[in-house]
Amino acid sequence: MAYHNWEKGGQAKSQSTPGKRGPRRILQMDLLLAGAACALVIIGLVMVYSASSPIALKKFHDPAHYAIRNGIWALLGMILLAVTSRFSVGTIRALGRLGFWITILLLVLVLIPGLGLEGGGAKRWLNLGVITMQPSEPFKVMLVLYIAHFLSEDPGRVQRFKQGLLPLLLIYAFCALLLLLEPDFGTTFITGMVLFGMVFLAGIPLAWITALFVAAVPLAAAGVMMAPYRFRRVTSFLDPWDDPQNSDFQLVQSLLAFGNGGLKGTGLGQGQQKQFYLPESHTDFIFAVIGEELGLFWVMLIILLFVIIIWRAFGIARRNWTTNRYVSLAVSGLILLIASQAFANMGVVMGLLPPKGLTLPLVSYGGSSLTITMGMIGLLLAFSRSKPAEDIGL
Repeated sequence: MAYHNWEKGGQAKSQSTPGKRGPRRILQMDLLLAGAACALVIIGLVMVYSASSPIALKKFHDPAHYAIRNGIWALLGMILLAVTSRFSVGTIRALGRLGFWITILLLVLVLIPGLGLEGGGAKRWLNLGVITMQPSEPFKVMLVLYIAHFLSEDPGRVQRFKQGLLPLLLIYAFCALLLLLEPDFGTTFITGMVLFGMVFLAGIPLAWITALFVAAVPLAAAGVMMAPYRFRRVTSFLDPWDDPQNSDFQLVQSLLAFGNGGLKGTGLGQGQQKQFYLPESHTDFIFAVIGEELGLFWVMLIILLFVIIIWRAFGIARRNWTTNRYVSLAVSGLILLIASQAFANMGVVMGLLPPKGLTLPLVSYGGSSLTITMGMIGLLLAFSRSKPAEDIGL
């Protein structure tokens, strides 16, 4: 959904008067992208209630406990989306330069006893008094914006190892170390893939890509081997039926959920696996509950909605490649971040990938993840209405 009407001669005519932010200004945004994202949020609100009601009733004597909290986070996310969608490119660029270093500081603070909160054997949350937050969520966004700024500031930099790729690798290595100390292997993996994708799109030499891949494989393997639980996840993925009552329990229950659902599903609220059979049914494995209760059609619909978001975002990136390299790289990085996490989650739930502890963006329960992802959608909408070469002003 282009934001310009193209006249004869290839010149663009803006749909709105500069400086005005009325209805026409809003219509310049990619409404198809916005609609797909909102549809996923609505589906998520319904399914979080359905998937979490048994555990919420047991823990809090209120089946809507998690659903209400998720609704509040979704409302905050919608506010953040509305705000970020009105940012200019210059504002986003400045936010990325400053916010990146702030989020690194937050990653350090979460490791300090008393500030960092531990849950499930990991220290990933920061106690802010009134609320808690997961610093890795805003860090992922700021990392993308910082990389886009770094690579677009001097487009030829990516071709020079010492001035281009090496500084990025050193900065990312430090950030990855902080993430692994939590530990958060899933976020480390996803952000590493996004970094790889962004430097590839920026034009890194093929020989360097090969070298990076060759170096990354043994490092990832070492990261898996050093933690017994990670190694067990890999072996469980390779043969989920060798220990169905212990290490393979979650994946087996997820596969059973899809099997129970079939084409039409068992009906909304009628799933059995969420009844204390499937762990993390409202967070990491909510996609399995959708498959069981709503069936194959809704599973395919959710995949289609993510494909629409990816398609529209890469359209924004493509049309800005020659006029504003920063916008193109930032949009590419943001959609790589959303898409890699979405399809990694779905791959894990369907037994196609080893478990990584990642939520399904816009759908799963999770305050920080939901809010920040909606903020990312707002940034994509802001980029969708940016003018060619726009880089200053709010």
